Amino acid sequence: MTLAGVNVPSVPTPDRRRLRTFAFDPMSTRLSGRYLVLDVPFETNLQPGPCGSLLQVVDFDATRDQWYEPVDLDAGAVLAQDGLRPSERDPRTHQQVVYAVAMSVIERFERFVGRRFRWRANHQLRLVPHAFEGRNAFFDPRRRAVLFGYYRADQRDPGPNLPGQVIFTCLSSDIIAHEITHAIVHRLRRYFAQATNSDVFALHEAFADLVALFQHFVHRDVVIQAVAATSGDLRRNSGLLDLAEEFGRSSGRGRALRSAIGTERTPDRFRRATEPHERGACFVAAVFDAYLDVYQASIADLLRIATGGSGVLPPGRLHPDLVNRVADEAVKNADRLLGMVVRAFDYLPVVDVTFGDVVRAIVTADRVLFPDDSGNLRGTLVEAMRRRGIYPPRVTSLADAALTWPAPEQPLSLADPAAPVDLQPLILSATRDLDLTGEAGPVISAAPAAGGRAGERRIDQQVGAWARRHAHALGLEPSVDIDLAGIHVAYRQAADRQPRPEIVVQLTQRRPDLEDPGLDENKRPVFRAGTTLIAGVDGRVEFVIAKPFPFLDEGAVAALPPGHAAHGHHRAGTDRLAALRRWLAGLEEDDALSAWTLEPAIDRLDFAAMHNDVGGEAADVRVHRRGAHVQRRVR
Repeated sequence: MTLAGVNVPSVPTPDRRRLRTFAFDPMSTRLSGRYLVLDVPFETNLQPGPCGSLLQVVDFDATRDQWYEPVDLDAGAVLAQDGLRPSERDPRTHQQVVYAVAMSVIERFERFVGRRFRWRANHQLRLVPHAFEGRNAFFDPRRRAVLFGYYRADQRDPGPNLPGQVIFTCLSSDIIAHEITHAIVHRLRRYFAQATNSDVFALHEAFADLVALFQHFVHRDVVIQAVAATSGDLRRNSGLLDLAEEFGRSSGRGRALRSAIGTERTPDRFRRATEPHERGACFVAAVFDAYLDVYQASIADLLRIATGGSGVLPPGRLHPDLVNRVADEAVKNADRLLGMVVRAFDYLPVVDVTFGDVVRAIVTADRVLFPDDSGNLRGTLVEAMRRRGIYPPRVTSLADAALTWPAPEQPLSLADPAAPVDLQPLILSATRDLDLTGEAGPVISAAPAAGGRAGERRIDQQVGAWARRHAHALGLEPSVDIDLAGIHVAYRQAADRQPRPEIVVQLTQRRPDLEDPGLDENKRPVFRAGTTLIAGVDGRVEFVIAKPFPFLDEGAVAALPPGHAAHGHHRAGTDRLAALRRWLAGLEEDDALSAWTLEPAIDRLDFAAMHNDVGGEAADVRVHRRGAHVQRRVR
């Protein structure tokens, strides 16, 4: 516009928002004197809370029946200073910290999976910083909320805290990242909330720990300090690879809650482990074994240059230029390893996941993008897993070709003329959604609920008809309803720096004919088959990742040609059914309440109970919108 004849250009809205947080937790900031800054997307519609398109911070203290004033991150004074200075005494800064860390984690997921992230039905995830008094924090899928507790530090062994000091789990970046990851995993694979083997919940825990630990590498200054303090050897305990240090030390443990290093590289621990945190910790340790091996190999040339060829560093501090270069390698390799694990989620089964499945998914997803594996990252990771006892059963070797998910035995295409799926609206919607400068329009990314948008209902019906036609090849029972659990398009960058589009389809079906008829249909353990499809934008199916059950009509399967995929699915389904029944029987046998209730033991496994082993009480918090109320019932 013009003012008194002078051209005054408009001021563009910023793309990024800088928000201060503690240095992982208040204890770390007090000991180091340093705060950290997170750089997150600038939401133009952000409301006080903060309340944006993905996250809604609801700050109600159920124990004290009190609402806390919501922070306005768009206030001029707040924008001018990279957010409020974090303080344990100001609940508004608690709200700022949970929002900043959660947005940072979500953005990294988007970058790795190659698409915009949305919660189911475009709902927001609620973050409740002061949900209850208790030594706990957990994701509650029923409330679509992450609930953070607060507690008093141990009187006898509080670590570097005052005895009885109030510790807020919502101020630990590690705990926030961990719980947000649980919510993301539930969004990507909602049936992983049902434990059907000893690995399902363990994977939830392992993945959440991995994301929280690798989130440390977002802060380059922290990595530089760790490199300088350890002379580049991150295997020496620098705190960089420790998780939730304040929580662990304030609760009387005398150490961080968990660590990625410090255990022997043998399969013994994984073979013995049954508890989800312990079993998941073995997977985390294997990933960080691989990370440290790759990192040490990547800095070997720098060390040779710095030492005149010996590779042996003299005593004393490293040169600052060498520290910076080594830190760059540490950050780059952390990003690469985490990206390998995150991208693998699209290649996981829909149900009944195992760590062996994860290994195959990582190899397959990475091989599609980086077929040469020039840095031997896949080989290093697979070997690290093997040394910890983690590998798939029934594979001929640990070579890439043997670990990659098999292609369909008969050609399959979503563009089958007999039951075509119109992929054009899906691809167009996903492509426009990547454009932040324009109006993306409706997003078609998952199976809709009843009454959803017409485009979503249409693709739901089309995929259903296609799946019924090809049910035997997909490992699904033709006579039972098949549900579309999700469909989306991902654009991932390949080794040639070009985007590689893929269509990911998740199909599920419940098999009531296999369930216990003596229990109520709504209360008995659910037996669910599922299949993940990876297809190109032309509709050609490249991978079929099935978790089948045996087919009802064995005669119809026997009549199919000998090379038909249904024969293998039937055998695998028979084995899976037997394994699932053994697992459920074992749960009942080990659960002391089984003799006193008809409720299946599997129904008493949830995220709150799983996290309650860290001490304190778990709380069941029902969260409503601001202006309503929160009900709390202690378990």
